[in-house]
Amino acid sequence: MTYIFLSLSYLILMIIILKMPKRLSLQEFYITFLVVSFHTLLADILFADIMDLYDLMRINGPQYSDIVIQTTIPALFGFIYLNFMPKDRFIGYYIFWIVFSIIYEQISRYFGYIDYKGWKIWYSVLFYMYACAFMRLHHKFIRKTIYKGKK
Repeated sequence: MTYIFLSLSYLILMIIILKMPKRLSLQEFYITFLVVSFHTLLADILFADIMDLYDLMRINGPQYSDIVIQTTIPALFGFIYLNFMPKDRFIGYYIFWIVFSIIYEQISRYFGYIDYKGWKIWYSVLFYMYACAFMRLHHKFIRKTIYKGKK
């Protein structure tokens, strides 16, 4: 069931990304992929591996598929988040994505991708609050940096 869930997640995310109006440049996509992947791997190493608060699809220890999934699914969500992020009225958008992320995480638990060991849902709320706020700052920074010399 876990692989079906992950495959369906990839399919839906790719359809959304291919069909959505592109508001991000290729440089923004590339930088966002690296930043989101780095943060995801860092968080998973700290919280899952070092603190042992949850497992991600652990079948006979870490697999190469773990790294691929950990670096791509969050980045795909990050692309969608940044692509549709409004300049104004951000609070509603921010809250929507935090709630959506919690719901997606709980669906991931149901299908066996995530297994809480000591993790609490409110840790996720705090993490997603940080992640969504960070992504807004990240987006402002890369826009300012990329387009600084083009004006």
